[in-house]
Amino acid sequence: MTDGDWREGGFIQRRPSVETLAWVAASMGRGSRIVGYRRLTGGVCSAVNRLTVERHGMRTFVVLRQYPGGLGLRGSLEKEIANLGVVAGSGLPVPSILATDVAGASTGGSPSLVMTRLPGHVHLTPAEPRSWMARIVEIAVLLHSLDLPAKMFRPWTDSWIAPLDGFQVPVDAQKPAVWKAAFGFMAEPPPKDTAVFLHCDLLPVNMLWSRGRITGLTDWNGIHRGSRAIDVGHCQRYLAALYSPGWSEQLRSLYESIAGVTLDPWWELYALLHYDDRAPKSIRSQVAGRCPFDVTGMTSRVEVAIETALGRLG
Repeated sequence: MTDGDWREGGFIQRRPSVETLAWVAASMGRGSRIVGYRRLTGGVCSAVNRLTVERHGMRTFVVLRQYPGGLGLRGSLEKEIANLGVVAGSGLPVPSILATDVAGASTGGSPSLVMTRLPGHVHLTPAEPRSWMARIVEIAVLLHSLDLPAKMFRPWTDSWIAPLDGFQVPVDAQKPAVWKAAFGFMAEPPPKDTAVFLHCDLLPVNMLWSRGRITGLTDWNGIHRGSRAIDVGHCQRYLAALYSPGWSEQLRSLYESIAGVTLDPWWELYALLHYDDRAPKSIRSQVAGRCPFDVTGMTSRVEVAIETALGRLG
């Protein structure tokens, strides 16, 4: 299997194998059988399916996450398993681990994880955006208040951008000078900031909602301790790309008001700059048709958010 086949949907679109379904059934207890499955959309690095398990006449749902074998992705699953152990019992709405096959020994070589199914759905079309963002901020503040163990965040090691490789101005940038100015700040040593517990992928597509509240936080393979502006900035970037830079600013303002702190603009800018020419395609895959958005204006919206953060840096 090639990387292209995996990322273009060859693996993600495929139904769980008979071997995998037999492993899940065996993991769920004697007499269990899988009577249905449904692919969950939005993933870009793994295949995720909701499975219906029947046992003694009772049906329950579980979630199966699988990575393709042979691509060196076993480490991602190992991190998620370990991190779910860290946040278990924390008060956060997170799934519980039911079964693991990190080596893929029983699943055709695909590293696999079975988890409890959390209630709710991804919600990207809020009728009241401010209230929606306030709920996101509240879960972020709770997350950042937790005294949980995690490695300290290293900006050029624990991310996919690095100034040594040379930042690239997006091809459709309206103001290249804004991006270059931001890149210049990234060449400076990162400022020290209070280190808090971080999710490091705190995006709306990783949150489940039910009846106006967040009922689930998913994708737990990147926890660290570091500046809270990293989590908030990643969410800001997503809101700017998907909706408007105004939403990005509103999220920052709400966080500072509710948490009673001022976010460090260097770290905010750092998170915003995780946008590049690959972002529109990635975001479109994650959104998976859950809301309409203007792809052509995405870069310019993020550009405004970056320019605003630059203004706070002076």
